[in-house]
Amino acid sequence: MSAEVIQARGSNADGGWIGQRPTAIQIAAFLMVGSIALIMAGVQPVVLGGLVSAGRLNVSQLGWSVTVEFLAIGLGVGMADALLPPRRLRQIGLAAALALAAINFAALEVSGLGVVVARGFAGLAEGAIVWLTTLMIVRSPNPGRWSGIFLISQALLQVACAAGIPILISPSLGANAGFVTLGAGAVLAGGAALALPARLAPLAGNKIDEPVLAEPIPKAAYVSLAAVFFLFSFFIGFLAYLEQLASQSGLSPVQGGLAVALALGCSIAGSGLGATLAERIPYHRAFMACLPAFLFVLMGLWVLPAPTAFIAFAALHGLAWGFLQTLQAPFVIESDPSRRAALLAPSVQAVGAAGGPMLCSFFVSAHEVRGALVVAGACLMVSFLLAMTLWLWRVRRRAESALAAKLGPARGGI
Repeated sequence: MSAEVIQARGSNADGGWIGQRPTAIQIAAFLMVGSIALIMAGVQPVVLGGLVSAGRLNVSQLGWSVTVEFLAIGLGVGMADALLPPRRLRQIGLAAALALAAINFAALEVSGLGVVVARGFAGLAEGAIVWLTTLMIVRSPNPGRWSGIFLISQALLQVACAAGIPILISPSLGANAGFVTLGAGAVLAGGAALALPARLAPLAGNKIDEPVLAEPIPKAAYVSLAAVFFLFSFFIGFLAYLEQLASQSGLSPVQGGLAVALALGCSIAGSGLGATLAERIPYHRAFMACLPAFLFVLMGLWVLPAPTAFIAFAALHGLAWGFLQTLQAPFVIESDPSRRAALLAPSVQAVGAAGGPMLCSFFVSAHEVRGALVVAGACLMVSFLLAMTLWLWRVRRRAESALAAKLGPARGGI
């Protein structure tokens, strides 16, 4: 194990990178491959909606396609964590990207359940690619900041593709425009993967040739991951029904689309704010600041407000959403300083993103979708209670340690 590959082992207590600091080009490559892998998360309405309009997919299959892909992303990240050591990163990135490209190009000829199956396989490849970006983020001295930068980069790319596909590509390629774009992007990600470092240093408790999760993680980390799961169930469960809520509130399709777009746009601003403040504000304080905003949005939308108010509520949700989600990595790292659990966070987020809309779907009907607000609110409160429980537990542990330190010398002198 050479000093050239590993300069430090452990929990990054010195505030520097774990292992050799990646170059600027390598960091850009990590962000690029991960952002391209997650393009579909922001263009699903464009890509799958086009298939519905073309008669290649029905509404029920559309919902299953979204759910299956998010679940597969989570599974892909989890399998990579469990099976792959942090080496041969270029080969892994290139293979996963080319597999993703092949799946997207193959989808040009499928319809119905074939689309659902294709999105499931695509999600596995996307998860493996996102895992690569996570390796870099958890080894940085400020993972919250890099999480925020990653969120901004993927959101900007998603917005560009969501706007560009209908205008530039759909006129010539029709319903296949989305899959061609995704396939071309995956090829680009394969090229970017060649700029990745060959390997990264192990995290605390791991050897260089072991998968990251070769050693167990603390029990507190499972609680923090459960809080992340429920928080993303709230985020995406709410967002999935925002357009239907707009319709029930009397907004036109254009106004409903504006509400969704503004929520996504404000989430970019929130992520930027989170990236700036990630190392300065504790997670429990950030959550306590965001919770009233989220509850205000849920209660405001429950009364089916006028269009201007509805759009303002959507924007507020996006701002708080973007801010709080940048702090998920530091939150999990606080429960597991070895940072191994933080590598599971993207997998948990993806499963939560799939589970939220699914849970909400049991409490909505064709004419009444406000049940989604209740379910999303319940997920929010469970996440908040879990996060606060962890914080109170740490406060008690610190108090007990301080008391033991104070009483220790006195006891030793008796």
